[in-house]
Amino acid sequence: MNQNLHKIVGYTLILTMSSLLTACDKASAGASNVELYGSAIGGLADDEAFAIVDAGAENPVLLASNQLIDDGQTATFCDVYYAADGEAKKIGAIDDPETTAPLTYDASGIYAAGELQVLRYEVREEGVLELSEAVYIRYDETGHETFEKTTDGRTEQITEEEFLALSEKAQKAELILFHYGASGS
Repeated sequence: MNQNLHKIVGYTLILTMSSLLTACDKASAGASNVELYGSAIGGLADDEAFAIVDAGAENPVLLASNQLIDDGQTATFCDVYYAADGEAKKIGAIDDPETTAPLTYDASGIYAAGELQVLRYEVREEGVLELSEAVYIRYDETGHETFEKTTDGRTEQITEEEFLALSEKAQKAELILFHYGASGS
C-alpha cells in the first residue's frame, strides 16, 4: 500500500473509531482521539496494527505492534505512544521476552504476563512509561521456588498468594485488541 493511501485509510479509520471509542475519550481539554493520535496512526508502518486504550492516564494511550498473535488480534509486545503538550510521541515499548500472554489493561495500567512473571506498566501524566509493579517466580539451584515483587526499584520477597493476586488481576483485565487500517482486520 503506498504511503498516501495508507494515511488516507488511517485517517478514515480514526474518524470511524472515534465514535466507537467514547469510553476512552477522557482526554484533557476535550480533545478527541483523532486530534490526539491521527497523525501518529497515519505515520505507522503498513505492517503495524494499533489500539487505543484507557489505562488510567490523563489521556488515552496509543499502542502499536507489528507482530500480532491469536489470529492477528492481540500482541505480547508493543510500542507505546502518548499525547502530551499537543503532540503524540513514542514514550517507550512493552517488550519483554518472557511475556507469553496477550497484553491486557485496566484503569491501573497495562499488563504483560508470562508463566513466571506479571508486569504492570503505567503512563504518568508527564508522558512517561514506567514499570510500576512486577512480580516474579524465581527458582534456586535446588528447584525451590520463591516469589519476588519489585516496585520503585526495591525488590522484596512476597507470598505465592501475592504473586497470584497480581496474576489474577492481569487475567481479569481487558484484552487489548489491535486493528489494521479501516477494515479493522
